[in-house]
Amino acid sequence: MTSAVFLFLSILASSADLPWQDLVLSIEKDHSTSSDTVTLCRVRVDNHGAHTWPGRNVSFEAMALDAGVVMARERGRFGLSISPHGTLETLIAFPGLYDRFEVRLLSRDADSSKSKKRGGRKAKGSRRKRKTG
Repeated sequence: MTSAVFLFLSILASSADLPWQDLVLSIEKDHSTSSDTVTLCRVRVDNHGAHTWPGRNVSFEAMALDAGVVMARERGRFGLSISPHGTLETLIAFPGLYDRFEVRLLSRDADSSKSKKRGGRKAKGSRRKRKTG
């Protein structure tokens, strides 16, 4: 599993948006909470580089596994900024109860390709008809 994360990071290292080779993700079940219907996990990013990066630009996809099969997927991102040699954490929830997880970085292109449709109708500007005559 760890080698897959590093392989994925090396593939994304060519991206100009963030230094993917400096950012390492990990995921673990949050044992400070319990539920009969959802599993909470902590996703952590470690910055091994010498620069500060906006956390909102670091998107990830987390997967809950059962017998090696992906049972649930959740996408997320971090807030604040990741300082040099610093870390950030965020919580995500999977519907269902799971014990095995994987997480991977998403490139900016992969994250923006997913439709971001929001509920409700788009507000239209008011238009007045001109009076002729």
